[in-house]
Amino acid sequence: MKKILFSFVIAMSVFSAAFSQEKKLKVVWDVADADTATTAGVFRQVNNALSLVPDLEIEVVFHGPAIYNMVKDSTVFASRIVIAKQKGVQLSVCNNSMKRLKVDASQLVQEAGVVPSAVVELIKRQAEGWSYLKAE
Repeated sequence: MKKILFSFVIAMSVFSAAFSQEKKLKVVWDVADADTATTAGVFRQVNNALSLVPDLEIEVVFHGPAIYNMVKDSTVFASRIVIAKQKGVQLSVCNNSMKRLKVDASQLVQEAGVVPSAVVELIKRQAEGWSYLKAE
């Protein structure tokens, strides 16, 4: 009986330890709108989220006309982009949108990364367990 009780206590301890560890939070933002108010809102939300969860893993995916907010010579978000990158935020730009809108990678801010397809990137992140937020 003592062996069974001891085994039960050990099993419960292992079970409790496994569930007491918090799962790392990850979120991907979907930004397709060229409206600067929408992008400003995303940067504000990113900062608010990071202030509450400093180790939150974040990717912001820009596609469609939103990619213009990542073009170095025309963006009004240069300082916010730098700050976000310094905080570990991954800023991704859709290559399909770049081709369609005739934007070359050399035109993007240096903090931007290029993904082949925004849609595929968003699907992959969700399949990996990331939360999804649509910028509006």
